[in-house]
Amino acid sequence: MSVTSRLKKGALGGVIAAAMLILPAAPANAWWEADYAYRTRINLNVAAAGITGEVARAPVLIRLHQGNFNFADAKPDGSDLRFVGGDDRTPLKFHIEKWSPQDQQALIWVDVQALQPGQAASLYVYYGNKTAAAGQDIAGTFGPDYRLVYHFGNAGSPRDATANGANAGGGEGRNAGGLIGNSLVLDGSVPMTVPASAFAAGPLSVSFWVKPKGDGTLFTLPGSVSLVSQGGQLFIDAAGTRSAGAALPAGTWANVALVNDGAKTVLFINGQPAGETAGALAAATGAALVGQGFAGEIDEFRVAAAALPQAAFQLAAASEGQGAKLVTTDTAEQVETGGHNYFGILFSALTLDAWIVIGILGIMLALAFWVMISKGLLLSRVGSANDDFLDAYGRQARRSGDHDGLPAFEPGAGAAHSTLGRLYQIGRRELTDRLSEGRASGSRFAIRAQSIAAIRSALDAGQVRESQRLNKQMVLLTIAISGGPFIGLLGTVLGVMITFASVAAAGEVNINAIAPGIAAALLATVAGLAVAIPALFGYNYLLSRVEEITADNQIFVDELEKRIAETWQDTDGPSAPTAVAAE
Repeated sequence: MSVTSRLKKGALGGVIAAAMLILPAAPANAWWEADYAYRTRINLNVAAAGITGEVARAPVLIRLHQGNFNFADAKPDGSDLRFVGGDDRTPLKFHIEKWSPQDQQALIWVDVQALQPGQAASLYVYYGNKTAAAGQDIAGTFGPDYRLVYHFGNAGSPRDATANGANAGGGEGRNAGGLIGNSLVLDGSVPMTVPASAFAAGPLSVSFWVKPKGDGTLFTLPGSVSLVSQGGQLFIDAAGTRSAGAALPAGTWANVALVNDGAKTVLFINGQPAGETAGALAAATGAALVGQGFAGEIDEFRVAAAALPQAAFQLAAASEGQGAKLVTTDTAEQVETGGHNYFGILFSALTLDAWIVIGILGIMLALAFWVMISKGLLLSRVGSANDDFLDAYGRQARRSGDHDGLPAFEPGAGAAHSTLGRLYQIGRRELTDRLSEGRASGSRFAIRAQSIAAIRSALDAGQVRESQRLNKQMVLLTIAISGGPFIGLLGTVLGVMITFASVAAAGEVNINAIAPGIAAALLATVAGLAVAIPALFGYNYLLSRVEEITADNQIFVDELEKRIAETWQDTDGPSAPTAVAAE
């Protein structure tokens, strides 16, 4: 291997190795469906959210806004939204609580499963498909254990988001600036009533967000249990027995959950235990009441016929409240609708210097193809012309029989580009001049040895000129072969430098910002190889054709020299031929 080749491989390997250091170990996921032009990765930071147990299945709130989503890229009504699991293959059920492109805000609930403590998880939101029909599944977003879910997004009495149809009575007050979209406003005079059918015997979980203005009864399940706020403390009241209190400050949103597993009732505030009482819940004697004598706001009210784990309420507190830590989003990715147009991403990330390098390489590639095509046509014409000349030469010149010089003959129009024809004309012209000089001087020799050497020199000079004509512009191919990869490598190094400089200026490492820049920088090296590889193949093919024609020229010159050496000249009349002699 030459020093130049080792330099090429070493430099390119160094750039690729540097680029791989900043890329993630896991391979990039394939595009879920090609009809969607955009996708955004949503990260679920379970450890940062403080979730200590497994969550088998739970709805997770995804907030889209101007900082993490471009509403102009989706359909005006959001019907082209699709959510896919972290494997980029499994569709997830979801539904939209609020979609407001005018306010640059959307609230979407996604059914997420199998969250493990300490293990990062992710999902993808796809959009940008003008032909997509609405894909949300409101009832399917919640598991079969849920008896009712109130988002309070509608006007009038709250409506159940599950398929159970457990709509509430009363509770018509709304605050558009609630914790999650609209919230229920209670003034302490008229409570919201919840159907008793949602509270069947057995395990039970009731959870909601609350922002109290003062004391009162937040929740009452007649004949069974109540949640009472008094003196800034929240208590469980079961048949007149109160648990130890836990702080519930006024004017602050808190996630409250009441869970009974058949043996005890536990109170959770913001995902943390805040009190408990022993015993199973008694059967409800009527509709449950929310906000009886209580003033404040309620949001996201849920009832499940199961004792949900503490991790489920930790998840709710970490994903739905103010300052939520669970959900973060990456930079949106884009392909052209209808295909995996990764080159569109690469070209959009190219910097000015890379465009200049690729432009230079494009010119070199065009020149290389022009040389290969024009030279290939020329060599083809020369080869055909030489064949025509040899045919005519064999029929006429060799058949003439006399050795009085080289006869003139018409090889045909097809032999006009023949290198052999031009060499023959040189030999004939030189021999004719030498024979004329011999006749004029009355020499007894047909042609001297020195004259043969001089004719051979003229023929060799003709061969050199023919070789130069055949090899003309071939140097452009050698420049493309040796210079193309180096110019491409220069573009790659500059692109990597600019990418790292932009990361340093931004002050943070974002793989979605780095990866397109590195990939686009490597595109310059690919362009260099795209110039060199066809030029290398073309050069080797053309060189073999040139060498073949050059060998034919050499053989013909040798044969022509032999014939010239056998030339006779009649000095004493037709009866006295004189053989060629050497001095």
